[in-house]
Amino acid sequence: MATRHRIPTIFNIYMVDVLCCALGCVILLWQLYHHESEEQAAAAQEQTAIAKARLKKLEEANLSISALTSDVEALKITLDAANKKRVQVTLELEDTRKDRDKFEQLALVRKKEYDDLKKVHAAAEAVLAMLRLDFKSLEKKSALTAAELTEKIRAHAELFDKLAAAEKKLRALTQDLAATETDAKLAAKTAAEKSNLLAMLEKELSILRGQGKLLEAKLSTAGIRAGLLEQDLEKSKKELFDVNRRFQDLLLSQDTLTKRYQISVKDLDRAKELIAALDLDKKSWIKKARDIQTAADNRFAGITLTGSRVIILVDMSGSMELIDEATADPDKWPLVCETIAKVMRSLTDLKQYQVILFSDQILYPMGSPGRWLEYKSEADAKTLAATLIAIRPKGGTNMAVAFEEAFRFRDQGLDTIYVFSDGLPNQGPGVKPDSKLTESQKTELLSKHIRSRLKNNLNPSQSDRTRVRINTVGFFFESPDVGAFLWALARENDGSFVGMSRP
Repeated sequence: MATRHRIPTIFNIYMVDVLCCALGCVILLWQLYHHESEEQAAAAQEQTAIAKARLKKLEEANLSISALTSDVEALKITLDAANKKRVQVTLELEDTRKDRDKFEQLALVRKKEYDDLKKVHAAAEAVLAMLRLDFKSLEKKSALTAAELTEKIRAHAELFDKLAAAEKKLRALTQDLAATETDAKLAAKTAAEKSNLLAMLEKELSILRGQGKLLEAKLSTAGIRAGLLEQDLEKSKKELFDVNRRFQDLLLSQDTLTKRYQISVKDLDRAKELIAALDLDKKSWIKKARDIQTAADNRFAGITLTGSRVIILVDMSGSMELIDEATADPDKWPLVCETIAKVMRSLTDLKQYQVILFSDQILYPMGSPGRWLEYKSEADAKTLAATLIAIRPKGGTNMAVAFEEAFRFRDQGLDTIYVFSDGLPNQGPGVKPDSKLTESQKTELLSKHIRSRLKNNLNPSQSDRTRVRINTVGFFFESPDVGAFLWALARENDGSFVGMSRP
């Protein structure tokens, strides 16, 4: 089955398809009524022509009657002479009068038919005007839908720009980390060189100390030979003084190198701490980038999947395993279950959840009615899908009782509801059980009751309380009213609507 992906928007591509189909139907009905009105007008014109021809004949008959009346007056003068002829003319006059009456009655009938045709033509013109107004309205709605779609595409592009900026910052941090590691290695190398230099100085100091002892021995010998070697003694004292001064200089150099070594060790420790901090920062940015990528990969048909405490409402009425009223579809219910599992796996912030099935009544397939279930891993989504597939859909659609049950979790931190359905409500409060309404009238009243109940009681807009977001997912349905209802339900409760296409 191909899923129609949608940008998070009020309208989606499926709704555009529905509007286009509705527009096509309106144009087709307009052409049909226009064609019928033209045919009726042509028939009216033809009947009018016939009526005019008969009226002309009637006028000719009236003229004939006038002529015959004149003849009768003339024959009255010669009545005695032409009695037979008078009787014959009188009979002809009566026949002519009967024909005239028939023609007058026929003319009245044709005139009535002509008036009826004029009324039909006027009604057709009124319907045509209404269809033109509907066509203009649909054109405006289509233009608004295109504008909203453009806005959502722009928002999507901005999201990808932010993701690119995050990746760029991550690369810069990685480069900084590499440069810091290089500096740390250089500092360590410098410290090693200074350690080697210190060892060399200590070795030289040991040599000098040995030389000092040797000079002290020579000094003792020079003391014994003081009298004989005064010049050598002076020279030795000078050499000893020079050695002591050099020794003091070496001691100062040793202290300086020791301090420098300690500073280098501290710098190395700070560098290690910086490396550790940068490593943690790198891991944090990598995790954020992965989360962003996961969120982008897990977008479901244009809905940004959010929510930490989520209720999943699933329609399990009999239509959830049917294509239409007379055709079964063995793949529809498994698709619904897989879609629910996919949505659950995609909720990166999900902590607690509960699943409520609804038809004539409600059912908790995972148990623990009225209490949250802890979401631990994707295995929970797999278990949920397997549990739902084992249940067979049946019964009507009482969506009102499902929402009443879901909002019992409002005081327990409920923040998001996901609704999965394929039809309009046909049971529940809003319609009397013994009502004789048609199915369409009943579903319209039930739908209005649910939307009004959410707006005014269950999920009103309040300044001191955050509204519960309601997202709706519709599965391939025949009536556009279903998509319109689910779309309005999501739009009025800060959510989004997605329509799943038929496989």
